[in-house]
Amino acid sequence: MSDSVLNELEDGVLTVTLNEPDIMNALSPGISNGLYEAVGRASSDDDVRVMVLTGAGRGFCAGAMLGGAGGEGATPSRSARLDRRGGSGRMFEAFAACEVPIIAAINGPAAGAGFGIATCCDIRFMAESARIGSIFIKRGLASDYGAAYWLPRIVGMARAYEIMYDGNLLTAERCLELGLANRVVPDDELLSETQAYARTIAQGPPLAYTTLRRMLMRATDMELPEFSEYEWTNQAMLLSTKDNREGFQAFVEKRDAKFTGE
Repeated sequence: MSDSVLNELEDGVLTVTLNEPDIMNALSPGISNGLYEAVGRASSDDDVRVMVLTGAGRGFCAGAMLGGAGGEGATPSRSARLDRRGGSGRMFEAFAACEVPIIAAINGPAAGAGFGIATCCDIRFMAESARIGSIFIKRGLASDYGAAYWLPRIVGMARAYEIMYDGNLLTAERCLELGLANRVVPDDELLSETQAYARTIAQGPPLAYTTLRRMLMRATDMELPEFSEYEWTNQAMLLSTKDNREGFQAFVEKRDAKFTGE
């Protein structure tokens, strides 16, 4: 794992920190590769029950590196040159396929590609001083890293048009009004409050959280009869788990459940 992205696992919470503060955590090759690997670890490591994503220093993620995402002198591989989805598609799809909840602790500016990555997260906690925005249109661009896919699902189509057409940075309070931020937190409390919330998820039933995330990912793209069958198939599977029995037993006994992922 690159020093450009730090990973710390504690109590089921994998805290992933973009760690190139001198460039406001712009998507250097080190950050891009490290973040992709971290999302993969969150999916494959059963000790991880939830992922928190944040940035070191003053920025969350300032977007693509100036001069190209590959960096000066970098030569893309043949596979990369032929991949019409590009690096942004690879990252966007990795976030969508992740098997655990992902919470963004947005500590500072998240712009362009950084804005896209923020929208790829399930929940967004923002520091009071943080600003986020698509800004693509101001660079003669449209969208990448999933921003145009997720934004309408988060704030609605009309608001998504406005945010992306304007290309302005939004304050944390404005994001809260729009539903783009779930919570706004004092700057010095952001990470601790986000991690505290993440721990409540980590203590929950991991099979149910993975299943629920899969269902929510597909909910807006399936016809009702198809989703109805999909939903019940998953629920029936969960009804046969030890965690389900533990959840009901804990309720009857008026105690906290101890979920094991079985």
